[in-house]
Amino acid sequence: MEEQWLIWLSALLSSVLAYFLLDLIGRRMKKRRENLPPGPPAWPFVGNLLQMGRKPNESLWALSQKYGPLMTLSLGMKTAVVVSSSEMAKEIFKTHDQNFAGRTLMESMKVLSHHESSIAFAQYGDYWRKLRRIATTELFTPTRLHALQYLRRDQVSQTIRMVFKQSGKSLKIAHLMFYVGFNLMSNGIFSKNLFDPNNPESGELRNTLMKRYLDPQSVCRDLAIHEKRLHNYLDVVIQDPLEARRRGVDLPKEKDFLDILLDSTAHDFTLENIRALVIELLSAGSDTTSTTVEWAMVELIANPHVMKQAQKELEEIIGLN
Repeated sequence: MEEQWLIWLSALLSSVLAYFLLDLIGRRMKKRRENLPPGPPAWPFVGNLLQMGRKPNESLWALSQKYGPLMTLSLGMKTAVVVSSSEMAKEIFKTHDQNFAGRTLMESMKVLSHHESSIAFAQYGDYWRKLRRIATTELFTPTRLHALQYLRRDQVSQTIRMVFKQSGKSLKIAHLMFYVGFNLMSNGIFSKNLFDPNNPESGELRNTLMKRYLDPQSVCRDLAIHEKRLHNYLDVVIQDPLEARRRGVDLPKEKDFLDILLDSTAHDFTLENIRALVIELLSAGSDTTSTTVEWAMVELIANPHVMKQAQKELEEIIGLN
């Protein structure tokens, strides 16, 4: 019995060792075959993940000092090329941008065919260029941003009042900034606020948006539920201007982004396309902002001397009133 156990253990160790060697040889051959940039040696299975440490941004900077502004890393079983300088970023994202314009499509983004109408996950081509063009020319132009300046000012004032109301209490920075970013985007798209921090339905909407991309195991099942909730929520908002058009009601002279998208449905977009674009603009304009501001506040609290510098700069440039 003991001999049989030793045989099984020996076979297992041999298999693991063989896999390690094959994985290591395979990585090196792949690197040579694909003519990848230089990078640190990678361990089997984990690749370079152990070298990322607790502060990956600092680890990546340190590695770039040794291997250059363009280096190859193995993140688990995935190969990544890391850009660490503005000059190299310009080469990739401007000079040779079309060569790097493809997207790795996550399985979760195929739910309800979202990727077919997506500006974030659609592959580079005619349709993606149309989405990009209409977003940049009708939503993010200097003229449009200037016209909506009063909305941003009002939203900031409301946010400051909300902060003062919470004086002496804990404040959820991420929730607060989500509310600000979401309403700034919804005003640009629908000409009205869609998020009310005191409304339970708004809280559910935030949770739904946040959960769209987090589904590591039951990818399609759970994500489809959250996607349908977003569709139902937006369909109610889109329905009013649609009904107004069907009844022949005169549109306001100053069209919002939704009006422009609805004008385009005849020849460029379907309602499914519009819904997907609006979902992505709302989520990108709120989740990214709230996460960034929350991270910045954590760093300021952890570094009081930097916090004092920021406060001094605000006082000198903006003033206390």
